[in-house]
This record gives sequence, structure tokens and C-alpha cells, in this order.
Amino acid sequence: MKRCGLLTLALVLAGCDYGAYFLRDVHVPMRALEVRVDPSARRECLVVMMPGMFDVPDHYLENGFTDDARAASDRCDFVAVDAHFGYYRDGTVRERVGGDILRVASARGYSRVWLVGISMGGLGATLVAQDHPGLVEGVILLAPFLGDPALIQSISDAGGLASWTSPETGPDEEHAFDDALWGWLQGYVTHPDRMPRLYVGVGTEDELRPGVQLLADVLPATQHGLAEGGHKWVTWRVLWQRLMASPPWDRGATAPRIDH
Repeated sequence: MKRCGLLTLALVLAGCDYGAYFLRDVHVPMRALEVRVDPSARRECLVVMMPGMFDVPDHYLENGFTDDARAASDRCDFVAVDAHFGYYRDGTVRERVGGDILRVASARGYSRVWLVGISMGGLGATLVAQDHPGLVEGVILLAPFLGDPALIQSISDAGGLASWTSPETGPDEEHAFDDALWGWLQGYVTHPDRMPRLYVGVGTEDELRPGVQLLADVLPATQHGLAEGGHKWVTWRVLWQRLMASPPWDRGATAPRIDH
């Protein structure tokens, strides 16, 4: 996996103490924090929450995300996974989330899975959905990091995702990882009916907005949105609460939307 882009993201998110975070151990199986609607019985749906860089699973709870979701619907249980930078550094984030979380969830009776990813976790959620299309019903990305800024610019220069052609690169070339990711995302242009349902949102002042906008441009208007602010939990909470007005995993409910 290409790592320099994620290190760029770390530098963009200034004001953090990097040292201890980057030295965290990778655990097998991946650690996770479970929040169930009813401790005595599992629901059919599981929402898997992937944190951003410098965040931990508890931050989803501390910032009200699980409370908002549980107040809106009792259809799903939740699990916030400890997918920190170490799993991206060693290239195992897809393997660990797929094996330790998704396949275990399937064995426990969950038949529907939604992924939620913020910032770096948005990249992780996209990678997991790419690798496990049969297990993932939908994805919610809030201010996702989606690759190297140079690639984002090249897609923009090509006229957007619908016009962009992934360059021919070998598996060891520098941009092969990002190209493959965006090549998969191009499915929302060519065969959206075969892709997981996708909602994306970002702050108006977020440094990652250009990449998010490229993806938003190929989605229906109700499936992408902006909120005032930057790369912060208060901004993501606004976007999240819009979706929780009618959670996308509630079949038969009013059509969910994140645009306003």
C-alpha cells in the first residue's frame, strides 16, 4: 500500500502529538468496541465504524454518533474498530477488518453490513468495500482521504471521474494503489447498480474537499453534502445527523439524504 499520502495527511492535520500514535502495536485480531441495541439479541444489521488518523473507537461514542444512530433506529448494532495507522502502514487493514470483523459478523448472524469511515477511516472503509463487495451493503464516508493529492489533481484535470482513464501501471509502481482505488470508485459511473450504496460528506473548509468533490460529482444529489467547517468532529456530526434523520439502513423509510 502506498503510504506517503497518508503521511501527508498526518502533516496536514497539525497540532497533534504524532509520536505515541505512530508507535501503536498492530493486534491480531483487531480490537473493537461493540455497541448493541439489545444485549440479549443481535440485530440483522451491523454498522462498522472506522476511525480517522489520531482517533480511537471511543471517539465515535464520545461525539454522539452511536447515540444519534440508536435514537433514530433500532435496526442495527454497531462496532467501532481500532483500525489505526499501523494497519495501513503494514498493508493489513483490509485483511484484518474483513477477517476479524466482517466474517465474524456474518458467522454471528449479521446479514447486512454498513461501513462508516472518517478521514483515514474513509480510505479504509473504501478499501474494505472494494475487497468484500458481497458483504457490504452500503458505505458512509465523511471527509475521506482518497489518495495522493497529485492523483486527485490529475483526475480533476481529466474532467472528473467519468472522463478519467487510469494509467497503465505495474503493481510496484508508485501510484498503482491509488489508481486501483479510483478505478474501483469509477464503478459509480459505469455500473452504480452493482456498487454498495454510497453517501459522502465533507466540510466547506476541509483540505480534503477536492478529492471528495470528485466522488460527489458522480453521485445523486441526495447522497453527497457539505457542512460549514473544517476537518473536525463538529462538522462530521452535522453531516451524520442529516443522514440519521432517515438512516440509510432503514428499508422502507423516507429516502435518506445528506445534502441538507
